[in-house]
Amino acid sequence: MIHRRFCLLPLLVLSISWLSGCSSSGDKLDDQISDALSNDNALDVTEADALRVFIGQESKELGADKKTKALLTPDGKIDESALVAYIKRNRTYRKLAKEGKEPTLSMAGTATSSKPLRLNVYLEASASMFPYDAPTGNGAFKRTINDVLTEFDAVNPGQGKLFVVNTEVNDLGLTLPQFFKQKDIFTIAKTKGKTTSTDFEGIFSEILRNTTGDDLSVLVSDLIYSDPTLAGMSAQKTLDAASSLLTTVFNPYASTHSMLVIKLTSDFDGTYYSWNNAKKVYKGERPYYLCLVGRNETMQRLYQDQTYQTIRRFDQLPGYADSWFFGRDTKATTPFYSILVTDPARKGRFKRSNEEVRSHAKAIHALDDVQPDVADKSLTIPVAVDLSALRVPASLLTDASQYVVDGKDNFKVSAVQPYSGANGTTHKLLLTTDKPARGERTATIRLRRQFPPRWIANTNTTNDASPDANSTFGIQNLLQGVERAYNPTNQTEYFTLTINLR
Repeated sequence: MIHRRFCLLPLLVLSISWLSGCSSSGDKLDDQISDALSNDNALDVTEADALRVFIGQESKELGADKKTKALLTPDGKIDESALVAYIKRNRTYRKLAKEGKEPTLSMAGTATSSKPLRLNVYLEASASMFPYDAPTGNGAFKRTINDVLTEFDAVNPGQGKLFVVNTEVNDLGLTLPQFFKQKDIFTIAKTKGKTTSTDFEGIFSEILRNTTGDDLSVLVSDLIYSDPTLAGMSAQKTLDAASSLLTTVFNPYASTHSMLVIKLTSDFDGTYYSWNNAKKVYKGERPYYLCLVGRNETMQRLYQDQTYQTIRRFDQLPGYADSWFFGRDTKATTPFYSILVTDPARKGRFKRSNEEVRSHAKAIHALDDVQPDVADKSLTIPVAVDLSALRVPASLLTDASQYVVDGKDNFKVSAVQPYSGANGTTHKLLLTTDKPARGERTATIRLRRQFPPRWIANTNTTNDASPDANSTFGIQNLLQGVERAYNPTNQTEYFTLTINLR
C-alpha cells in the first residue's frame, strides 16, 4: 500500500499539472477579467481593449463555447453589450459587488482624455527607401516628415518618438532636433536591423500592439511587400500571402483601432528594388505612404478636436495625392438626416407628414401630399445629412455617382453639396426624378462602399520591373487584406437612409 501511494502521488501531481495547463480560452478570458478588476477595482479602456484583442484572437474557440459564444455576433464582430454583461458575471466582479465595492467599467469609446496625443513615427529603413532622401533630391520626403513632427511637437512638446523598422523595430536614437539636422535621415537608420527586406506582418503587429491610450503611430513606408521566405513564389502568390497575413494581423484590432493611409509622392534618385529584389536605377517621382494608426477615440480626437485642426490638413503636406480610412464607426452607419421641406432647391410640392408633426419628431423622414412640379412634372427633394463621422475623402462624399436610390420614383442623386445646417448636418443631397410615382412608397438612399477606391486601383501594379511615378507593387492586395479585417461581411454600403412619401 505504501508503495502504491507513492506511485500514485506523482501521477496525481502530473494530472493536476495537465489540467491546469489545459485552460480553455473562456477560462483565460475569465482570468484576464479577474486580474484587471483585482488591481484597482476597475476595468479601464486599455484593459477593455486588451479583452477585445484576446476575443478577436480566440474568436473561433470562444464562438464554439456555449458560455462565451454570445460575445460574438453572427458576422464575427464583438457584441459590446454582451461583453459588458459577461464581465458583470465574472466571479471577481460579483464578489466585489457583494462587498459593496462594485467595480467601475470604462469600455472603449466612453472615456475621454484631456492629455495631448503622443506621436510615434516608424521610419522604414530598407534599401528601397534610401533614394527618397538622396542628396540630389528636392527634400520633399524629409520636409513631409518634419512637418508632421513639428506640428505635433507644438501641441505636445518633446514627446515625439522615432523608430526604425525593417526586419525588426528599433529606436532611432535621435531627438527631434538631431533628426532635423541630419543631412540624410537614413544615415543612422540604415545601421538598425537588416535593410534587405521589410517584415510588414511583424511591423504592423508591433505598431498595433503598442498603440494604446493617446498614442498616434505613423508608419512611413513605400508599402512594397517583399519577404525573403517567399523567394521563388510567383508575384501573384506573394501578393495573396501578403493580403492574408495583413488580414490576420488586423483582425484582433479591427473593433478598437483605425488606420488612415495617405499616398504622397517625392523625388527618388537611386536603386529601385522590385518585389523579387531585381535592381534598376531610377530617377524621378515615386509614391510613398504615411499609415496613421490609433485607437478609435484617438482618431476621433485627431479628426474633430480643434487642437489638431492644422495637423489634420493632410492634403496640404508636400506631395499629397490621396487617402483612405480603415475603421468601424456605428455613428457613420446611421447618420442623422432630415428632409428640407422649405429649401430653395426643392421642386414640386410636399409637406411634412401629419404623423411627424403630431409626434414632434426631431427629423423629417416622411412627406405627405407629394406632387410634381407644375411646369416640367419633375420632383426634387433636398435631404440634409451629417457625414462628419465618415472618414472618406471629400471627393467621394460629393460624388453623386457614388449614391444609389431604390424606389418606385426612380430617383437619382443629382448633386451633393457641402451644407451647414441644424443638428450638425454637413451635406445636402438632391433627390431628383423626371417621372415621380404616386401613392404610398419609399425611397432608399445608399452610399456605396467599394474597395478599392479608384486611386488604389490606379496605383496598383503586379509588375514593377519598370518603376514609374505613380505605381506601387501590390498596394491593392496589401490593403485588401486590411479591408477584409474591417469589413468581413463585405458590406456594400456605408449607410442607408429611408424616406416615406405619399
